[in-house]
Amino acid sequence: MRLAGWLGPSSPWALAALLLALAARGVASGAPTFPWRDTETLERLVCEQCPPGTFVQQPCGRGRPTACAACPPRHYTQFWNYLDRCRYCNVICGEREEEVRPCSATRNRACRCRPGFFVHAGFCLEHTQCPPGAGVAAPGTSSQNTQCQPCPVGTFSAGRSSSERCQPHRNCSALGLTLNVPGSSFHDALCTGCSNFSLSTPEPGPECERALVDFVAFQDMPFKKLLRLQQALAGSGGQRAPPPPPPPREEGRAALQLDLRQQLLELGAQGGVLGVRLLRALRAARLTALERSVRARFSTSL
Repeated sequence: MRLAGWLGPSSPWALAALLLALAARGVASGAPTFPWRDTETLERLVCEQCPPGTFVQQPCGRGRPTACAACPPRHYTQFWNYLDRCRYCNVICGEREEEVRPCSATRNRACRCRPGFFVHAGFCLEHTQCPPGAGVAAPGTSSQNTQCQPCPVGTFSAGRSSSERCQPHRNCSALGLTLNVPGSSFHDALCTGCSNFSLSTPEPGPECERALVDFVAFQDMPFKKLLRLQQALAGSGGQRAPPPPPPPREEGRAALQLDLRQQLLELGAQGGVLGVRLLRALRAARLTALERSVRARFSTSL
C-alpha cells in the first residue's frame, strides 16, 4: 500500500492521513484485505484495504501495493475499507440541535439536542415543565425528559418549571410573624404581621388587607366552591366578569386561587369596607364554613 499524491502542510487532512499511512505501514502484515481480480492480467489477488481517512485510489497489482488517497474535505471513511470514494458528511444539525463533533476525515458530523431539548424517536422535543404542585426530581438531559414528582409535605412549587425543585415552606415564627395561611404543595406558607383587626374597619392598612385577601383566596377548598365565590364577587361592587374557568384539576385550582386573589385586591382598591363586601359575597356563594372561619380569624361586630 502506498499513499498517492503529496499532502502539503496546508492540507487540513495532511497530518491525519500521514499518521494513518505510517500506522498502516507498521502493521501491514495485519492489515485487513479484500479480494481483487487484476483487470490486465485477470489474476486473482488479495489486496490490503485502506485505513480510516483514506480510500482506494487504485487496487493492488502484481508487485504493486494498494494505492490509498486521503479523503477530500467534507468526506470521510471511518473504518478500514476498499471503497473507491469517501463518504460524504451528510449529517446536518437541525434547528434544535448543536454540533458536538465536526466532520473530519475519519468521522461524520455528530449532533445532539440543544439545552432544553431531548431526543425522542429521532426528534428533539422540549423538556417537560413540571406543573405547580410538582418539582423536578431529575433535570432533563439531551437524551432524557424532565422527571417530575409531587411536592412532599412541607414543600411547594408555585409555577411551571423544567429546572426548579420543590422548596420548603417559610417558617413564619422564625421570622417573627404570624402564620396566616398554611402552605400547600402549590404555594408557600403565608405570613403576616397583622395579628388582628375588625372586618368593619374602613381602612385596616395594606398589611391587614393582604392578610384578609390571602386568608380567603388560598383556602383549601374544592374548585367549584372557589368558582362560586369568584362569581359572587363579580356581582358585587361593579367587579369585572371572571374569565372562563380553567379545567377542574389541581393546577386549575391553583390558577383560580391566584385570579381570585387579584379579584379581591381590585375590590379593596375600589374603596369602601372590604370585609363587609367579602362577607356578603361569602353568603351569596353559600360558603358558610368559610364565612365562620373569616369571622373567627378576624374580629367582627357584623
